Formats: sequence, C-alpha cells, structure tokens
Amino acid sequence: MLNNEPKLLKDVLLYENGHIRRTKHILMVHSLTKSIGSEEGLTLEQQQIVQSAAILHDIAIKKCKRKYNDASIEKQKLECIPVAKKFLKACNYVPSYTEKILNLIYHHHDYGACKGIEHQILIEADLIVNCLEHGEFLIEQRSLVLSKIANLHIVSELQ
Repeated sequence: MLNNEPKLLKDVLLYENGHIRRTKHILMVHSLTKSIGSEEGLTLEQQQIVQSAAILHDIAIKKCKRKYNDASIEKQKLECIPVAKKFLKACNYVPSYTEKILNLIYHHHDYGACKGIEHQILIEADLIVNCLEHGEFLIEQRSLVLSKIANLHIVSELQ
C-alpha cells in the first residue's frame, strides 16, 4: 500500500515505546490536523500529507534527548529529516509526498512565514495542542502566543 498512514501512525507510536506525553501529543495533533484540514476543504493529497506530517512533526525529540540530552528546535532540525525518512520509506510513501512531509516537519516551528495551507494547519494544530497541554502557559502568555500567530486564522477565531 502506498502512503500507508495507518502503518506510519502505528510505527511511530511503537517507536515512542509507551511515552505517554509524546504519544498523547501525536494523537491530538494528528486528530486536530485532520479536523482542520477537513474544514478547510483540502484535497485528498493535501490531507494525507498534512496528517502524515502531524504524525511525524516531533519525531526527532527522542533521538535528540538521547544523542544531545537536548531537544531544542535547533537539534530537532538536525535530526528530523533522517529519522522521518526511515519511517516514510518503511510505509511506502512516494517521493513527491515524502519531500512535502519532510519540509512540513522541518519548518513546523517556523511561525513567521507560513508556506501554504498545510504548513499553516500543522502549526495551528501543534500550537493549540501545546496550549491545551500547558494550560498555565496559555493563561500567562496568551497575548504573546497570539501575537506570534496573528496571521493564523483558526487560532484567531478562538479569541
């Protein structure tokens, strides 16, 4: 099966080896990405790409913590492409999808310049889930978060 998203999700959750917070985060971002993409009327290809990117968006965290004892954005950018490529290859993703998914993963913390609707949806879903996971951050830093993502339409509708 080409672009096997169910296998990708299963493989990534197995890779996380029961880490509750990361597993929950992956599932929540994937679910929210799926919902937002559906609401936005994405094509089937766009939907598959953004949902696969949602599954893989934090895939480098585990390796970065082991290798560097540091999961900063900079370290994640160093490791995300090679780690994600292995998962995508194992799940028979076609090169055109793989390239787009890797680009979304690499740039999912780049809030300043959205690179298309899929990028915007991934950023929105991840930020919303992060805010839900850190409720005190949302309360204390709400205006800062909203100012950084003012051009993102879903979050502005939540105000």
